[in-house]
Amino acid sequence: MKTILQHIKQWSSRDNSWLSLPCAAAALFVLLVMVKSCQGIVYNFSNECKIYKLGYPIEEARALVAVLSDAQADTLIAHQEHDTIAIPVIHARYFIADNFSRYLAYHKKDTTGAPLSNIIAFVNIGVDQDRETSAVPCDTSKGQLMLVNGRHYLDENYKPDSLATFSKSYCYEEQKAQRVVVDAFMALQEACKEQTDAQLMVNSAYRSYEDQIGTYKRNPKGYAARAGSSEHQTGFAIDVTSRQHPMRWPFDKSEEGVWMREHCHEYGFILRYPERQSHIFGFAYEPWHLRYVGKKVAKRIHEEDITFDEYYAYYIDNKGLHAKAQSR
Repeated sequence: MKTILQHIKQWSSRDNSWLSLPCAAAALFVLLVMVKSCQGIVYNFSNECKIYKLGYPIEEARALVAVLSDAQADTLIAHQEHDTIAIPVIHARYFIADNFSRYLAYHKKDTTGAPLSNIIAFVNIGVDQDRETSAVPCDTSKGQLMLVNGRHYLDENYKPDSLATFSKSYCYEEQKAQRVVVDAFMALQEACKEQTDAQLMVNSAYRSYEDQIGTYKRNPKGYAARAGSSEHQTGFAIDVTSRQHPMRWPFDKSEEGVWMREHCHEYGFILRYPERQSHIFGFAYEPWHLRYVGKKVAKRIHEEDITFDEYYAYYIDNKGLHAKAQSR
């Protein structure tokens, strides 16, 4: 604006007697109207305006534009309706912007009345996608934080390179796991024995791809993973019982079983398939299945009361705001 006034002043200072101050003012007014009109035209084509016209209050329209990419905003606009879940979704805990369109699609298809927290969890871990077509190779470079499940698989050639053997005093038959797991379990069981007077035992640890084929055939559906989809192949998972309660379900209700569930995170383990979250990962409750992820990650998962699948999607696989939150 200052530049425009300077040009007008320079022009009027020349020998242009016909150009009076009123004329200059009129020219400036016309110019301002033209600029304002152009701004209005541009705004009418903006995502903010388009979302506002769908019935969203202007504050909500601005909030959506602030977090969504142009492609995501286009998807919302294409619905041609005010989606009641759009604003709650972007403010929900564990929201991942790249999944915005999938949250809306899952909500539209859901007939069970799933709460928003479940919708966020389901989409983040891929429940809304076909398991066969969306499966990807496990990223083994993540080490103790690698994710193995029905959508992240290991091939038949994967084998841990640092397996160690558990002491015979703490397993019913020879069992192996990653060295860090063996050491952490020894510390876990010593603390458990001191506080409950029970001795924890390793019932099963590392299983090869070939071993898992047999395990899958011998167990009911939902209690064993297909070969390539089992954490046992990583060497970071162990199934635990105790000498006092060797059977699985009595162990869950035992003093040592309860103690392990409440304290395993202090030694770097998580209860991988907790009862209250079995709807998220699709496996039955396994109170004996521990997964080693390291103390920092185990503490976060315990405190936030989420599954490892959710942790991985939000803190590790997510490339947005929270990608730096992963720790080892």
